[in-house]
Amino acid sequence: MNGVKKLKSESTELPDCVISHIFSMLSLKNLKYPGVIIRSIRVNFPLGVDHTYAIDRLIRKGLLKGANRIELLFANATHFQINQFRFVFPFLFGSNSLTYLHLQNCYIEATMDFSGLKNLRTLVLHQVPVKQNILQDLCLNCIHLENFTLNECTFISHLRITSSMLLHLNINCGRIITNRNIDIIAPKLLSIEYSSDCFYHLRIVNIKAHMLSKFSYRSINIFNIVDFSGLKNVTTIVFDGIRECLQCHVISHLFSKCLQLEDVTFKECNIKCDMKIISAKLCRLRIIDCPYKNHCSYKIDIDALNLSSFEYTGHTFMRPIISLKAPKLSKVFWDVGPRMEDIYNFDTIARLHLLQDLTMNMGRSQISELRKDLVRFQHLRQLKLFLVGAYKPDMDYFWILDIAMASPHLKTLSLTIQNEHTEISHMVESQRQRREYVRFIHNGLKYVELHGCVCSIDVIELASHLLRSATLLKQITLSSCHNYYIGAGRWNMDSHGCCWFERNVIHEHLKDEVNEHCQLIIL
Repeated sequence: MNGVKKLKSESTELPDCVISHIFSMLSLKNLKYPGVIIRSIRVNFPLGVDHTYAIDRLIRKGLLKGANRIELLFANATHFQINQFRFVFPFLFGSNSLTYLHLQNCYIEATMDFSGLKNLRTLVLHQVPVKQNILQDLCLNCIHLENFTLNECTFISHLRITSSMLLHLNINCGRIITNRNIDIIAPKLLSIEYSSDCFYHLRIVNIKAHMLSKFSYRSINIFNIVDFSGLKNVTTIVFDGIRECLQCHVISHLFSKCLQLEDVTFKECNIKCDMKIISAKLCRLRIIDCPYKNHCSYKIDIDALNLSSFEYTGHTFMRPIISLKAPKLSKVFWDVGPRMEDIYNFDTIARLHLLQDLTMNMGRSQISELRKDLVRFQHLRQLKLFLVGAYKPDMDYFWILDIAMASPHLKTLSLTIQNEHTEISHMVESQRQRREYVRFIHNGLKYVELHGCVCSIDVIELASHLLRSATLLKQITLSSCHNYYIGAGRWNMDSHGCCWFERNVIHEHLKDEVNEHCQLIIL
């Protein structure tokens, strides 16, 4: 065998057990990279304690050549028994180059000397048993550690993380046989991400981190797990998947103890009773896909003087009554479902006449009612609509032009269309004449995006009128992809938007409408 090069080229055709044996038998000459400098070492393979000598040689050589990144990812999903590699690196002493260390499925010896990791900035422990004595030595010696991740680790004891330089802490609980406590003392800590799918939890009983600004929590339970008093300076918080009562166990503590909150997200959390949110500092609020389990209507009251952005999605049978007291609200994302009866709450949004940015997912059956409200927003600067439903031959998109006429400050317009039975819409519309709309002038519109089913004559008519009316239009884009927002920073990017997308057909219809200052993009 011609060293590592041949081993790599044939490794995908050999069983893991064979490659593991070959790896352990390689000589130092064949095992090592011959270059002058090694930047990183990555082992992603089911190796264990039987391969200790070969692994030690590999890492020692890498560190001597200046490696600053080591990843030992010892996979545990194998068809043969492997005893966990025991991580003892006395030769790390004096190694100042290592800044990133990722260990997976190995065992850290209690006698390990961490003194050689003084320049370590990032440490990731994945599926590693963790004890307090190891954690204490690690925090004491890794004096420049900034990013620490505990991913699916087994916590053998209560834990205490004390670090003067730690900035980001990520805890994803693995198998826990009983509840464990964790104390976090980190004066420079900026963010904590916590997640758990287990019945037992790592209880965050004490947080002393006065610079902590972001806290993310994903778990089914939260009662008696998080000390909210330790989050008093947090400005951004995310709760995901909580199945306990949101009002009783979260909101009642959150806005009374976390007085600096500016950005709050509730995602897929259970709503079991009326919600009341009162905050003078809150700027951004998202309530995304939070189910309601009772069989009667409920209320969501929001009183936030400085709230500037609000996102709500809720496709539930029992629909809430939403009350908004937010005089500075300028940006809204709204999605309550495509049915006609789902528009009941939009009147709350329609009264926000100072709204500048509106993103909305709606059904075709709602257009006749919603078009009356959408022309109220005279200060609108950005409008993004996602339209879904069955095609109707008697319905056009001229109501979009009505909105543009009523919104003189509109700069960006985006429309995504998801038609049912698109082949019928194309067949019907290809046989009729183009319709005309009263001419108007718009001096603010700069960018137009049309996505999804854009090959129909109706859409081409809309694009044509916008090209003629928007005198300062810089760019108009037509794409067959479904591109629409679904809340909490997420987008749906579906590449199968139109069954009959013909770039040449669209170009022929619109080429004479495009002036020299505007760019026509067809994707």
